[in-house]
Amino acid sequence: MAEEQEWANLLAEVFDKLTEKHAAITYDFDNLEMKGKVERNGKVIPTGTVSLSGKLTITTK
Repeated sequence: MAEEQEWANLLAEVFDKLTEKHAAITYDFDNLEMKGKVERNGKVIPTGTVSLSGKLTITTK
């Protein structure tokens, strides 16, 4: 969980900087696969897989 929080904080900082500069970023994915999981009582439980192919553009104002 600590690593996830570090990534969330880093992304928040990046988006703040981008917003200040009115920037746009385009991510191009070719079969990106993310496997979800949760941990409960010391056991890892899979929650599903998400696949993404295409472009994601984030713009700021």
